[in-house]
Amino acid sequence: MKTNAREFTIGIACALSVVVLWSSFHIISRVGVQTSLSPFDLVALRLGVGGVLMLPVLLRYGLGHLQLWQAIVLAMLAGPGFALFAFTGYQFAPAAHGAAILAGAIPLFAAPLAWIALGERLRRWQIVGLIVIVTGVALLTGDSFTGLTGLIWRGDLLFIFGVADWAVFTVLARAWRVEPVRGTAMVAVISMITYVPLHFAFLPSRFDTAPLLDIAGQAVFQGFFSMIISLLLFTRAVAALGASLTTTITAAVPATATIAAFILLGEPLTGLASGGVILVTIGMLAAVLGGRPAAAKTP
Repeated sequence: MKTNAREFTIGIACALSVVVLWSSFHIISRVGVQTSLSPFDLVALRLGVGGVLMLPVLLRYGLGHLQLWQAIVLAMLAGPGFALFAFTGYQFAPAAHGAAILAGAIPLFAAPLAWIALGERLRRWQIVGLIVIVTGVALLTGDSFTGLTGLIWRGDLLFIFGVADWAVFTVLARAWRVEPVRGTAMVAVISMITYVPLHFAFLPSRFDTAPLLDIAGQAVFQGFFSMIISLLLFTRAVAALGASLTTTITAAVPATATIAAFILLGEPLTGLASGGVILVTIGMLAAVLGGRPAAAKTP
C-alpha cells in the first residue's frame, strides 16, 4: 500500500489514539463486569448509546456504495460479535489477559488475511517489528498467565474468538473501502437495532440493581468513546495505513494497558511484564518507521 506523507501522519495519529482508548477499554470493562453490571448490560450500553448518537448521521449519509448485506456483516462483526466475546470473556479472565489477547494477537490474524485478500505485503522492518511485538506479547501473556487456574481459560478462548472477529472486520472494511464516518454510523445503528431489543427481552440484566453512576459512566465510555470514537479512529487509520500496519500499531495495547493497570489500579509490574512492555514498544516503533512512505522519509 502506498500513501502520501499527510495520510501517513493522520493514520499514525488515529492509530495511536486508538491505543489509548483500547487500553482504557480493558480496564474499565473489567471493572464493570466485576462490580455492578453484566457483560450483556455493557454490550447494550455500548451499542444502544452509540446507535442513538449515530442515527442522525446514518439517516443523512446512508450506506453509500455498500449493499445492505455488506453493512449487516460489518455491523455484526464490529458490534455485538466482538463486544459479546470481549465482555463475556472478562467474567472469567483478568484485564491483562484481555489486553494481551484482544489487541496483541490481532496482527497475527489480520496480517495474513490482508496479504491473502488485499495483497498487503509487509516490508522488512514491519516484519521485524511484528516479530518483536509477538515476542513482547508472549512475555506479557506468560507473566499474566502464571498460576492459571479455574475457568480463566474460558475467558481466554472467548478473547481469541473476539480477535478473529475483529481481524475479519478490519480486512473487510479495507477491502470494501468503508468511509470512517459512514462506517461507524452504520455499525452503531444496525448493531443497536439487532441487539438491544434482544437484550431487554431475553438476556440477564443488572440495570435494576446497578448504581446510576456506574450505568452513566459505562454508557459514556462504552457508547461514545469506545463504540463511536475508537471505531471512527480505527477505520480512518485502516484507510490511511492499511490493515497490517494499523493492527501492528494497536498491538501496543497490552503494554500500555499493563502500565495503566500498574499506575491506576496498583497491579504489580514484574520484570517479565516490564520486558514485554519494552519489546512491544520497540516493535511498534520499528513497524511504524518501516512503514513510512518514501515521501515521508525525505526531509
